[in-house]
Amino acid sequence: MNDLDAQCRKVSGNRQRPLLVMYYPHGASITELDISDTYDELRRGGCTKEQRSPDMDILIHTAGGDPVAAYRIAQLVRSMTDRLTVLVPSFSYSAGTLLSFAGNSIRLGDYAGLSPIDITIFESRSRRASEGVELAAVDSFMDFAKGARTKIEQSLEEMGRSASTSAVDSDLLVQMVKEVGALRVGKYYRERSLTGHYAQILLDAYMFADALDGKDRGANVINRFLFGAPAHEFHLDFHLCKNWHLNVQRMPTVEYDETVKVVDYLDAMTDKGIICHKLNRAIRMPFIHFYETEAPKTNRTKGGSNARNKASHKLPK
Repeated sequence: MNDLDAQCRKVSGNRQRPLLVMYYPHGASITELDISDTYDELRRGGCTKEQRSPDMDILIHTAGGDPVAAYRIAQLVRSMTDRLTVLVPSFSYSAGTLLSFAGNSIRLGDYAGLSPIDITIFESRSRRASEGVELAAVDSFMDFAKGARTKIEQSLEEMGRSASTSAVDSDLLVQMVKEVGALRVGKYYRERSLTGHYAQILLDAYMFADALDGKDRGANVINRFLFGAPAHEFHLDFHLCKNWHLNVQRMPTVEYDETVKVVDYLDAMTDKGIICHKLNRAIRMPFIHFYETEAPKTNRTKGGSNARNKASHKLPK
């Protein structure tokens, strides 16, 4: 832990502001259980809503999780700082991207990125998650059904034949609903609408609060991050994030080297079983820890409240 703490304090000291680290290894997902841990860490560091930190960094490394939890964590952190900078050395995907929208700016590592926020939901038909149905593919399947009908009509026209193809797309969509379930399809669209609403609140309140065209920029960002990517796993690098009108900067090389070293330490400690212990074969705990700018106390050697139950894992992506 000493090397990790020293490296985090180095990042905090060089940036001259406190640092909140939120690290989610493979198998760890953002859940509502993280809200109280984040709150406890900020309070331990002396932050309150009455004594807000003028500036704060949050280093995020996550594949995603629950958008409701991400939104609540974002608002919690912003209630205790006037200005927030999001540091992404490697990736902050899905709900992590939503959380990043609470920053005044986002600083990306050399090949770091965000992802779309069209939350992916898996509905398992067995105990094996790999056998679940990926509901985020609904839109693509609908486009496929419409395209299939168009292609068939074009082929028939070229052959000089006429036939009714009105049932092609409807039959495909009916079969999809049978496979997935109408209620689950509806749940997917509700989740996406909810995520878009949370994104709008965060962008309007923080990232674009002082921009004259803030409302338009926020609406453009949400449209792109919800509908503009070809797949949920689409990696949005600095160039795409910039073109999609987010406030993003590239980290200087020294800053990238220092922040990615934090992630490397966390990866190594997770692999050794020192932090982020497994709760079962699939689920791990995250690492959440707050580092003040000044020299920390000598008895702080553990990161966050990592001993609590992380059973909630509804949205793995």
